[in-house]
Amino acid sequence: MNKIIWVKCKCDDYYKFINKLQCIKIKVLEIKYENKYIYLKIENKYLDKLNKYLVSYKFSIVKEIGVYNLFKKIKNNYIFFICILLGGVLFLILSNLVIKINIIHENSEIREIIKDELDEYGIKVLSFKKKYKELDKIRNEILDKYPNRLDWMEFDVDGMIINVRIEERIITDTSKDDKICNLVASKSGIINDILVEQGEVKVNINDYVNEGDVLVGGVITYNDETKRVTCASGEVYATTWYTVDVKIPFEYTEYIETGAKKYNIIWEYNENKHQILRDRFDSYNSNLKNVFKIFDFNLYIETEMETEKISKKYSEDEALEVGINKAIENVEIKLGEKDEIIDKKVLKKVVNNSTMDIEVFVIVKELISIEQKITLDLNEGID
Repeated sequence: MNKIIWVKCKCDDYYKFINKLQCIKIKVLEIKYENKYIYLKIENKYLDKLNKYLVSYKFSIVKEIGVYNLFKKIKNNYIFFICILLGGVLFLILSNLVIKINIIHENSEIREIIKDELDEYGIKVLSFKKKYKELDKIRNEILDKYPNRLDWMEFDVDGMIINVRIEERIITDTSKDDKICNLVASKSGIINDILVEQGEVKVNINDYVNEGDVLVGGVITYNDETKRVTCASGEVYATTWYTVDVKIPFEYTEYIETGAKKYNIIWEYNENKHQILRDRFDSYNSNLKNVFKIFDFNLYIETEMETEKISKKYSEDEALEVGINKAIENVEIKLGEKDEIIDKKVLKKVVNNSTMDIEVFVIVKELISIEQKITLDLNEGID
């Protein structure tokens, strides 16, 4: 099979050039003419003939097509294709491996028994999966071995994960002592919201409470007599406050993308990422595109975008805004999912030669109720 190429040359007289081609008997598969350049699709063997007889024209190869072009791309990007090939082989291996075994039962002793039995049969993490008939045989042997402990067992193979479900033959009833507890304040604040499910509310909206104060009681009383006991449950919110000191330098560094790009391949297992190629830039931003995923294994194409370090300087207003945002971030780290910042205020601002020092007062609506177990004197009785 002859190699097919596109060549080009500058040509002022299109028809004169076509006549010359016919004279030297060049077989042209396709021809294009634009902007005083002529493009020829020919077999590679005719290129020497063009250069020999049409010396007044300068021919250059524009594109190689067909299987030769594919070979050239593979040669120029052989590392990439090798990585893809290795990834395919790795996929075939991993698809037949067990990467996780879930033994589903609430009793830890039963889970340990099953784990030991599975280990003896070679069913463990990073072992190769067994066929259905073999798993069924193992299941029956384990059930026969523990007739008084196990009533039912099932293997559920989900790709690279094996789920083992078990039912005990005898389930021992466990008694759970009813506990009595209060909801108390975890810190000082002003009550602004009370949501109670069980218990007797001991505080009101806008009350100031200290750390340890009872917010909702687990002992329900009437006329100073205990009528009922429970474990108080619910949520009590209070307005709390934080004071944060922040130092902001006026000069800072910013990284700007230069436009240069490199590509890499990254494989990830159990949230641990590994690069195939080493880093080519000293500093860069990264963009990952997932091209393959199976359970805990991922394969990514990484685009590395080179960055350049640039020194910049804040104005006073910009530095103040950055400082306030940093103070809020410091407070948010300490808050729970249900807490929220409701206001903020700068108490102090000091401008130095190279830095700005600020003190920020942050007001928060915060969940302060926590459970505290109490002991009831049963001699008092419950009416």
